Amino acid sequence: MLQVQQPHPWDVTPTEAIEIQRQLRSKIILQALEEEPHFVAGCDISFDKGSDLVYAGIVILRLPELAEVDRATIVEEVYFPYIPGLLSFRESPALLRAWEKLTTQPDLVMIDGQGYAHPRRFGIASHFGLLVDLPSVGCAKTLLIGKFEEPGTKAGSYSPLVDREEVV
Repeated sequence: MLQVQQPHPWDVTPTEAIEIQRQLRSKIILQALEEEPHFVAGCDISFDKGSDLVYAGIVILRLPELAEVDRATIVEEVYFPYIPGLLSFRESPALLRAWEKLTTQPDLVMIDGQGYAHPRRFGIASHFGLLVDLPSVGCAKTLLIGKFEEPGTKAGSYSPLVDREEVV
């Protein structure tokens, strides 16, 4: 069973959630990993459209072979409304309960959502990484902020995402 930190309550208003993001933002560290990760956790949530039921799942893979070594799921209701920029307050509690069911400690967490590329520089990936005390990467499907040029088609191609003259 993996441990999590609970630095704040989850039963908060949107205004209180924004203040929590602002307070916790100073605790994130932006830097490259010092060592190659051996175990990576991938986290995502699926919703039952029209209800507050969510399906949280976490899979831990061993690198480089991508072999599954652990997984945990949970199905539960969420109570925080869907508000762009505050996804962590809706999804993190379920992800944390799934996290506590894992037995393998990962080196890195990847989350379907924003991390630093967030209006307040504290999306769900940053928030969750802080709560589980691990490096985290946001892999969002939609652009929340910033502009970029389409990367090339060759594997490994990239382009920076820039918001207000800052690479995020």
